[in-house]
Amino acid sequence: MRQGALEAALLDVVGEEELVTGEGLASYTVDGRQPQVAVRPASVGQVSEVMALAHRLGLGVIPWGSGTMMGLGNIPTRYNLALDLRRLDQLVEHEPADLTLTVQAGMTVARLQEMLAPHEQMIPLDPPWPHQATIGGTLAAAAAGPARCSLGLPRDVTIGIKVVMADGRVTKAGGKVVKNVAGYDLCKLYVGSMGTLAVIVEATFKLLPLPRTRETLAFAFPTPLPAWQAAMEAWRRHLALGSLYLQWQGGPYTLVVRLTGIQEAVDRSLSALAAIAQGLGGETTEVKERWEEAMASPAEARGLTMKLSVSPSRVPACLERLASLSPSLVMAMPLAGICYARWDEAEQPSSLARKAMELAGSLGGTAIIHACEAALKEHVDVFGPLPPSFHIMKAIKERWDPKGNLSPGRFLGRW
Repeated sequence: MRQGALEAALLDVVGEEELVTGEGLASYTVDGRQPQVAVRPASVGQVSEVMALAHRLGLGVIPWGSGTMMGLGNIPTRYNLALDLRRLDQLVEHEPADLTLTVQAGMTVARLQEMLAPHEQMIPLDPPWPHQATIGGTLAAAAAGPARCSLGLPRDVTIGIKVVMADGRVTKAGGKVVKNVAGYDLCKLYVGSMGTLAVIVEATFKLLPLPRTRETLAFAFPTPLPAWQAAMEAWRRHLALGSLYLQWQGGPYTLVVRLTGIQEAVDRSLSALAAIAQGLGGETTEVKERWEEAMASPAEARGLTMKLSVSPSRVPACLERLASLSPSLVMAMPLAGICYARWDEAEQPSSLARKAMELAGSLGGTAIIHACEAALKEHVDVFGPLPPSFHIMKAIKERWDPKGNLSPGRFLGRW
């Protein structure tokens, strides 16, 4: 569609102030590609109208939050319109006594946590860079950090969701009470779909009480096995784990643990954790880099970052084999079986990516490219070989988005 005609059609929906063109489009770049235009709708109704227009015209649309995870995925095959949802940033409903909350997709996780703090409550989401990450983006990317051992995953705490379909229809799934079990649990379908099935505009969550006490400890181990054993023993003993991860930059493996809860539970866990670590040869140390500081944003990709997923019992072997590939940094969540490996300077990134995928496969797991420069994506599917379930995913995509308007080419199989 011609630029002028497209802008005129969108002006009727969002108005001139919320239409982005020209130099302003640089901030919506995805893998070196800019959209024809970007819009910033202020209501669910406007999102619906924009998607209905895109559906009629066959436009490629990429939903935007803050963009922190926008580099995750393949290169878009069509990119006509960036749909910026950050103006949808209202708290819709909060029931403190019921520990439930409904919020629009454009609010950041950190801002929502600040609003809940006076009620001594928190939303159990732990994305990287929470001051930038939006609710919708966190759900679309299923982003979860080392607090997943205590908070669970985004799909576990999302009990209701409102989305705008590819043709502009507004639909809901789930509800506003934790015990809602009517119908299929479509919330879990949308969480992690990376903007390929529908545009998330609102979500309902179950909340948790805000921990009264927090303490962070770090222990250095000479090899990954005792570090992993310490993590598993802390989990087995039901210590007050708030978050837990391993980091390696050459030298010792550092286990970083945050304990949260009431004072008595944290005090008991402090002494128990120290005894566990010391019994396995661990020494108290300082945290070199915190999780969010060490994890490079896919939107600002430099070098190569791989995400390997294996059985938790295979984490020590995974870490040992990763060391032979000489990464600049490894960050792992041993209780979840997830290892991130980053190479700041990768002379042969495609070869490294292939080796990491083969490594994970040899351990019965999988690996994807979490972050890389766009040039690599021209030759490699960042999600690796297609899984046996791909035909089911493709069928769902074709039913939900028959014209392929939403994030075309970005998900598995470049679909």
